[in-house]
Amino acid sequence: MRELITPKNFSAIQRKLDELLARCWRLSHPLYPKMSLDFKVYPQESYFSTVGRIWFVTPFWRGEKFTTSILFHEGHHWNIYPVDIFRSLEEIFLARKMLAEEIHFEPEIKQKSLWAKEEDWSKFPYPIEEIQFVENILGDFLINLHIHATYPRVWEDLWHFLCVEGTFYTKEKKLERDTGFELYLSVFPELLPDLLPYPLKDQDSKDKVPQIASIVKACREGRFSTVFTLKELTKLFHTHLQKDIQEGQGSSGGKMECPKCHHNDWEIIEYQKGGKWVKV
Repeated sequence: MRELITPKNFSAIQRKLDELLARCWRLSHPLYPKMSLDFKVYPQESYFSTVGRIWFVTPFWRGEKFTTSILFHEGHHWNIYPVDIFRSLEEIFLARKMLAEEIHFEPEIKQKSLWAKEEDWSKFPYPIEEIQFVENILGDFLINLHIHATYPRVWEDLWHFLCVEGTFYTKEKKLERDTGFELYLSVFPELLPDLLPYPLKDQDSKDKVPQIASIVKACREGRFSTVFTLKELTKLFHTHLQKDIQEGQGSSGGKMECPKCHHNDWEIIEYQKGGKWVKV
């Protein structure tokens, strides 16, 4: 199901979203914190959350089951793997420290002033942005596996979306599907026998799937800390993420605003069907 959101149905969809938000919170297991919802019609589809707030940004209404899976996913970010800015920075820098010790890397110390020194990490092969991105991947693994185990009725729609249209999301940006995302998808059938295997093209990715699955499973069972897991996943996803960057993938999106007034609020008044524009 995919219905275009127009001025005519916007209010009804907003009411339905509010109802589903309250329902998901009541039915959540374990119970997650109450969240407010920021619903916005925008040409690029994106779902993400910050502390206490879920951002539901989309041009489409995809039905109750899919919406429920998104609300459960974003809600459980804050009790299964709650990564606010403080925990995020702590775990990212701890993982970087562990990676540096593993490859015997020591940052160059630069004397900035008589009282201040600065570490130069520019030659370190794993940039902070990459570790942060893998931190989001780890969160998605843990939360989506929880949805599969806890809400089997909504999992099917979520998995279909991930396989057909889904990709990684960053704040207000949908990234192009790339080898990193395909590697991420292929791990789920390794962990969940009821899913069909995801067809990977290269042997390197195929070899990494059981390794990633084993690490994620150990993290879910509490045998690995999230910092250690983040360190290990960063190593396994590194070449894929670097390749995607070099090929110019994973960088689509950006701001879409009016070229005249530079406003970014959107209202859909026409859509294209069969090569023709149809007014709504």
